[in-house]
Amino acid sequence: MPGPGLVTRAGALLAVAEPAGAEELLTLVQRIAADGGDGSDLVRRVAELFPAGELSCAVAGPTADGDLAVLVCGHATAEVDGRHEQVRLTGPGPAARVVAGPVTAVQLRLPEAGAPHPLARLDAGVVGAAGLSVRFGAAPQPPDEAPKPFQAVLLVPGFAPPLAPAEPVADTEVLVEGVDCKNGHFNDPALRYCQRCGIAMHQLTLVSRLGPRPPLGVLLLDNGMTLRADADYVVGRDPGRDPDVAAGRARPLRIADSYGGISRRHLRVKLSGWTVRVVDLGSANGTYVQGPGADEAPRVPAGGAVEVRPGAKIIFGRRWLRYESHRNP
Repeated sequence: MPGPGLVTRAGALLAVAEPAGAEELLTLVQRIAADGGDGSDLVRRVAELFPAGELSCAVAGPTADGDLAVLVCGHATAEVDGRHEQVRLTGPGPAARVVAGPVTAVQLRLPEAGAPHPLARLDAGVVGAAGLSVRFGAAPQPPDEAPKPFQAVLLVPGFAPPLAPAEPVADTEVLVEGVDCKNGHFNDPALRYCQRCGIAMHQLTLVSRLGPRPPLGVLLLDNGMTLRADADYVVGRDPGRDPDVAAGRARPLRIADSYGGISRRHLRVKLSGWTVRVVDLGSANGTYVQGPGADEAPRVPAGGAVEVRPGAKIIFGRRWLRYESHRNP
């Protein structure tokens, strides 16, 4: 990512830093890479080196368990796509996190970083740049195909032919009715623009089909933890007791509460089609949803479901979750 800064790669270790004062960090990365390249060691040593976040930097490296250790200081930012979650770390820090692997993508950047160039690569060494973007295990992109002739079709509401038998869907995937943009990305029929490539959808004639539902965004917990909105979550002090969690139909999100405001099974974040809803599970102190930009947070009726729009907060006890998504029907 172009910009005023320094980017280094030593083995599997990655680092981005502002130029002033970066020499000691770059030397440390090289030394740890020569000793085996343990990401946990890198994160610990950088935190000791800049205990007050004096240098704007971000570092990342694999651990012995196959996870990824990440740390940010100052004005740097790190974003990681892990096995169960999307993590975003910001300073001033030092803020560190170990993200469960396998990790599919990492982005480390300074505030001035520009867009990544698809042809730029760094096998090793140090270059002048303000950020880096890495995708692991990505297959090479096929060459552009010749444009296909225009074929007019009608959008028939409710018509969704099943997937072909040659394309089996895993039991954990949820099938929803959606449409493809002209680049083949599966989308919510209500979207005006493709959620992946940004191409206009409202000017196309589209036909709906059934397909695996992509993640609908992320859930950001008040402590900075980020969870991918690709399945239901049961939230509470002891969500493992929920029958749907035990049956694998929902994931548990255990929330510590020292004030007694959260029930054992407090609420459920439920994905219904392309919509995110919250259901109060009969909690003692209630669940509240504050819409984006709203001053008030109405209570969710016990057992009732309330739609959660992108930017809205789900408040329970003294804790909250915020639903974030680029989807904007």
